[in-house]
Amino acid sequence: MGTSPLTPEELEDAVRRIVADYRGFLSAGPGPGGHEDAKAFSTHHTAARTALTHLEHLMKLTRSAASADTAAEATALIAEARRSIEDAEREDRVTRALKEWAENEDNDEDGEPH
Repeated sequence: MGTSPLTPEELEDAVRRIVADYRGFLSAGPGPGGHEDAKAFSTHHTAARTALTHLEHLMKLTRSAASADTAAEATALIAEARRSIEDAEREDRVTRALKEWAENEDNDEDGEPH
């Protein structure tokens, strides 16, 4: 399953509309006398199953979009953590270099501290 061209909000709205339409469709029934007519009942039942399949697909897309957002967020957090580690390592190297320089400045030419 690929990613959806719809935003998560659009997918949620589509799910709500499908559920509302499905409830209305079920409430209406197969039409007058439809419960006695096997063909009308079967057609209504098939249409209801098709609507449920559509709903299931939209819900999978919604979960997939949420997973993609979570994955993208996790990737961004990992990248940020790596940058922070690199910055801390760079700062440590600079601090050590400055400390060494300061220690060398404090020493005489013969290596004795002042």
